[in-house]
Amino acid sequence: MIELDEKYVFHIPLFRYADGKLIEIEIDDLIEDLMIQFSQIGHDNLYVTKVNGYYKSRRYDELLITLFVCKSTHNPEEIFQNWFKKHNDVLQQEAFAYECGNKMYIEKIM
Repeated sequence: MIELDEKYVFHIPLFRYADGKLIEIEIDDLIEDLMIQFSQIGHDNLYVTKVNGYYKSRRYDELLITLFVCKSTHNPEEIFQNWFKKHNDVLQQEAFAYECGNKMYIEKIM
């Protein structure tokens, strides 16, 4: 039996806010890049859920990528952090967020 004892949830916005309105982000290629990076370190089994989020009274769609890992494996949050910063020219977000266990981490980038 395999026991995966760490749960991560990565929050990926599908919209950016500019000029007073929400603008949809072309995200497919960026998501593919993230999936390839996770797969390269052995994280091939994950779940993607589309949800509604709220930020500063704005409602928007986002993807939640849920990943279960063993504590002794690579840290997927480093991949997510680097991926988000690398692609923030397209994402255009003030910050990014992810969950690990029962905690949420928010890192400002702008």
